[in-house]
Amino acid sequence: MSPKIKLCGIKDKESMIAGGSADYIGFVFYQKSPRFISALEAKKLKSFLKPNQKLVGLFVNADLNLLNYINDYLSLDLIQLHGDEDLKYIERVRELKKPIIKAIPVKNSLDIIRAEEYKNHCDMILFDTKINSQVSGGSGISFDWNLLRGYYSSKKWILAGGLNEANIVKALKITNAPIIDVSSGIEKNKGIKCEKMIKKFMKRVKDYEEE
Repeated sequence: MSPKIKLCGIKDKESMIAGGSADYIGFVFYQKSPRFISALEAKKLKSFLKPNQKLVGLFVNADLNLLNYINDYLSLDLIQLHGDEDLKYIERVRELKKPIIKAIPVKNSLDIIRAEEYKNHCDMILFDTKINSQVSGGSGISFDWNLLRGYYSSKKWILAGGLNEANIVKALKITNAPIIDVSSGIEKNKGIKCEKMIKKFMKRVKDYEEE
């Protein structure tokens, strides 16, 4: 089964157009991130969303009122929690009746095991690289993909963390990830996406599917 692609941290229409065949488009609503986008700008870019694409809103320990507002304003398809949100917080977000993606920072096998406690509260788990106390992702650094070799989950899961055109095939061969998430790997400068890199990345995944 070919992996689905999530492009995260999109901030301009050129990237939206270049990523027209992606399955998910992610907007980052975390002000400390170089990929931050305002709700107003996100609303403008949403007009470039393809009918088959899902819109994901990424939040990091966000105020629930703000999260609720952005969800209503943009009619998000999915909500991604990329901080250290606890189960109580997640249950409040579940009241919005939107699928939830919970990011799990990975450093060792214990982090893979830790993801189990979220399975009954979230719709997808996203494995990202753990960088000290950093919780916002987008580091451009990969974790040991062998930690996910043979990994099975009854729910969909996403591989993130330092993926790019050069390593995506290796990552897929090791993990057989059903969904992949790319952000820094399609940037020419931190937070600035590159149309050519987006197209090359997506072509590499497509070529791998056909091998």
